[in-house]
Amino acid sequence: MLTQEWNIQSRALLCAASGRTFDKGERVFSALYWREGQYVRVDLNADSWQARNENIEPLSAWQTDFVPPAPPPPETLKKDDAESLLRRLIAENAPATRNARYILALMLERKKVLRQIERQRAEGVSVLVYEHVPSGEVWLIEDPGLKLGELKSVQDEVAHLLSEAGETSELGTISPELPVEAITEPAGDQP
Repeated sequence: MLTQEWNIQSRALLCAASGRTFDKGERVFSALYWREGQYVRVDLNADSWQARNENIEPLSAWQTDFVPPAPPPPETLKKDDAESLLRRLIAENAPATRNARYILALMLERKKVLRQIERQRAEGVSVLVYEHVPSGEVWLIEDPGLKLGELKSVQDEVAHLLSEAGETSELGTISPELPVEAITEPAGDQP
């Protein structure tokens, strides 16, 4: 039974010897060596492959045409945009944006930017206490007790606020990202 895990890097974007970026369709020569107790992959362009020390034989070698990696798909809602909008709305603390603050906090919780620490009851209002994971800041978000039927109008409100902030990406559908319990749960002291 094989118990060792191998961590072999993916194809590089540039030649290990020359440092030059590979061009689309360029022939890339890849070799696998055993060095210092681990497998090491080396990707070379044709000139560097011809100039290599042939006395050091790789465990395996192959060649392929370089295909640049596809760009990552854009997020439906960028974390930084939602986060900066939520920071601004918290600082303003306008009653009219209470629902938007709550939805943005839930979305950032799903993206693991915020972590709910507890739920408190203050002056008859349920307040969610969040920790901002990257910085350790504590954020207080009032739970407005939204009903599922109110979600579309809050989604439109958040989309409008993002577009005002200069964000042009689509907000997408909020409901699949949010647990239904977060919206239909009655405001209370449950964690």
